Amino acid sequence: MLIDSTLSSLMLFARLLRYALSVVLAGALLLSAGCDQAPPPDRLTEGGAFPALHLPRFEGGTIPFDSYRGRLVVLNVWATWCPPCRAELPSLDRLASQLDARHFAVIGLSVDSEADIAREFLRERNVGFPSYIDADQRISRDILEIRAYPVTFIVGPQGRLLRRIVGEREWDAPGVVAALRAAFAGDTRALESL
Repeated sequence: MLIDSTLSSLMLFARLLRYALSVVLAGALLLSAGCDQAPPPDRLTEGGAFPALHLPRFEGGTIPFDSYRGRLVVLNVWATWCPPCRAELPSLDRLASQLDARHFAVIGLSVDSEADIAREFLRERNVGFPSYIDADQRISRDILEIRAYPVTFIVGPQGRLLRRIVGEREWDAPGVVAALRAAFAGDTRALESL
């Protein structure tokens, strides 16, 4: 009788353990997949004017997004807690070093709530392109309507949204670099393949 009771308790414990493990695994999958899910439709349309943003600097103050006018801008919105975001930052940094700064700007906008964490992350990885912080997510959530990360906006020299790209990319791949150079020259067709 004691053996039956113990065996019954062990079987119940095993079932509970399997259930708890499946709940934890399902939660982990949902959290990790949340970084690169497609966002809901929004008001930003390709070909339309990109919003007049004021990008918050890590050291305080802001810089108007319009200060990049005349250049093709690759604006990457990311977070340290997002694995695809972390994975693509080095390729964005390599992209920035390949493009002529007179015609192109690669910039980042972190949505981390702690500026020190994002700043340290960038420093540890030697990311050199200009980066800004949107700790309260007023820009990313309220203006750009981002719901999943990473998101990269390609904005033309005249301030028009050329392309919105959701998810991780290898930004320094030859095809990407060629597409960006062609877009600066006025041919945006190659951006559709990004």
